[in-house]
Amino acid sequence: MPLTPSGFAASTSRRRGRGRRRAVIAAVVVVVLAAASGVGYVLKNRADDRAADKKVRTAAGAYLAAWRTMTTTGGTGAGSDQAGRAAVTAATVAGSASVPALLATMAEVRDKLLVTGATFTPGSISRHGSAATAPYVAKLDLSGLPGPLEYAGVLNLVSADHGWKVRAELPSVHPALRAGLHLDRTTSTGHRGDLLTAAGQPLRESGDLASNLVGRTDALSGLERVYDSQLRARGGAVVVRNAQDKAVQTLRTYPMTDGQPVRTTLDLRVQQAAEQALATAARPTAAMVAIDTRTGGILALANHPPTGASRAVRGKYPPGSTFKIVTATAALMSGKAANTPLDCTQSVTVDGRTFQNAEAEQFGAIPLRTAFAKSCNTAFIRLEESLPAGALAKAAALYGFDGSSPLDIASFGGTFPTPRDGAEAASAAIGQGRIEASPLQMASVAAAVASGTWRQPFVSGQPARSNAIPTNVLGPLRDFMRAVVTEGTAASVPMPGEVYGKTGTAEYADGNPPPTHAWFVGYRGDVAFAVVVEDGGFGADTAAPVAARFLTALDGGQVAAPAPATSASTGR
Repeated sequence: MPLTPSGFAASTSRRRGRGRRRAVIAAVVVVVLAAASGVGYVLKNRADDRAADKKVRTAAGAYLAAWRTMTTTGGTGAGSDQAGRAAVTAATVAGSASVPALLATMAEVRDKLLVTGATFTPGSISRHGSAATAPYVAKLDLSGLPGPLEYAGVLNLVSADHGWKVRAELPSVHPALRAGLHLDRTTSTGHRGDLLTAAGQPLRESGDLASNLVGRTDALSGLERVYDSQLRARGGAVVVRNAQDKAVQTLRTYPMTDGQPVRTTLDLRVQQAAEQALATAARPTAAMVAIDTRTGGILALANHPPTGASRAVRGKYPPGSTFKIVTATAALMSGKAANTPLDCTQSVTVDGRTFQNAEAEQFGAIPLRTAFAKSCNTAFIRLEESLPAGALAKAAALYGFDGSSPLDIASFGGTFPTPRDGAEAASAAIGQGRIEASPLQMASVAAAVASGTWRQPFVSGQPARSNAIPTNVLGPLRDFMRAVVTEGTAASVPMPGEVYGKTGTAEYADGNPPPTHAWFVGYRGDVAFAVVVEDGGFGADTAAPVAARFLTALDGGQVAAPAPATSASTGR
């Protein structure tokens, strides 16, 4: 520090140096603060961009998921697609098309192309302010075609009041779509596969089967619908059509091949025998089913008249005394024996309701075997009263009386509603009350006795389910059914060969006497069968003779029209 007359004094240069340093430090601080502010601003913008991009991706993903739901849950015959429609609507706003127009286009693509599955894979989004684009790759699986229809599409999104939404635009469904254009498939030049009998003959050779089982191809129905994926000719093309339905662009071509034939269990020889026998029925309306006892496969389904509703597989009838097969099964499963004594009186009263035997029959004390052969109602009602609770329901379930459809076409099996009181239980024991069964169901019951296993009837493949009949039941039950033909209610009907059966007379309305349908179910060798004649009276009078003529025709013999019914009958 320099010396002055008054002493030491600060150096001016030193002060200037210190000031410069302070200025530099201040400037650095300002720069650092400015830089920090700028970095924070940039980072905030980036965070905001990432958040906005995430919202766009989420919105696009929700839209694609909703579109997939609508594509895979809707379509002809596939049930309601309301959930998918609602989800697409929630993710969409009107654009160049209205939301309803977008939904209609999606549904049309799905139904025209026969879409069976879909995947939509999102790509990288691009966002510019309140607008964004979201590319995706679509893969649509099409029924009967070997590969998916693949294409790239773009969704346009906008920021709406309640978040990001996809604009409704037809090209977003497929880039080739515009107003007046739609996607479609061309028909394969291959031949449709045939539905065949077990021997390889076309099923359409039988008019009854053609109208009541095979179905149609123009508006798919029957087995043609069930096995369409196998029968349909393969290949064709996916095209764009204009308003005049002219193809203006081909999107993809698939090799064209013939459809595959489907072999069924049906036998035209058995079918023709059933049709011939039904044509001789004493009443104008009847039905018959024949089943292979070894497999449970259906051999014949015959209706008279042959057109109209198929009573053979869809008819709902009280089974009447044919249900005593089930009641006897319940008794044998519960420890009863063939010689268990039963009281066959003219009538019996249960919970205030009186039940009677046909034509006021009474046989007194008789064994279970005779009660079955003579079809004594009062004896079977007393038998049911002696069984443990639920025994009859258990036996009914063993034979498939659960209300399910046996076939993949419209069909009916059998139902056994739980009896609400003693009177209903008494009715159930003799196949009346609320019990219902089709000829198909009762033929499967007879087949179960013959083979030892109840199998759900089927026309192709294998039975969906089966139940073994207890071995202690089969011997006595087969003997009971043979006794029906040799010494019981059907003894007056000449049967060709060793036939086992059960007659049935089922009341279906009030009256004095009440009107009845006639039944006969049974088996011979490997063929089980069930016959119902509507308003046929006693089973032995009208149904059993049809069964006898069926077996005669099956043996190659000639069948004749029935003789006039007599006024006195012992049939049940």
